[in-house]
Amino acid sequence: MSVVGGGQLWLDATRARLGGADLSAAGEALTAGRAEVGGAIASASAQQPWGRDDIGAAFERGYRGCEEVVLRAWEGLGRQLSALGVDVVRSVDANVRTDAAAAGRLARVDPN
Repeated sequence: MSVVGGGQLWLDATRARLGGADLSAAGEALTAGRAEVGGAIASASAQQPWGRDDIGAAFERGYRGCEEVVLRAWEGLGRQLSALGVDVVRSVDANVRTDAAAAGRLARVDPN
């Protein structure tokens, strides 16, 4: 959207829909990366490659919670971006329909 002369708001529906589609695609890519790379990280760390001695146990206590937070946030961000993209497209479509309906009603108004 942009403001044009006279303070009017103008929506480039095609561009906004493409932006929404791009957001959805970015979310899907992020989610796929989480599944692939994040899954490999979780799988590797489950083996506790740092060892099970006292030092390894101390590392495990500090690491595990951080790993869970990062992986959960990574997954959530992907989902939210995808959903935001869908919502952008839905919003643009609703705005275009509303504008067309309002224009149709205004066209039927008798100026006399």
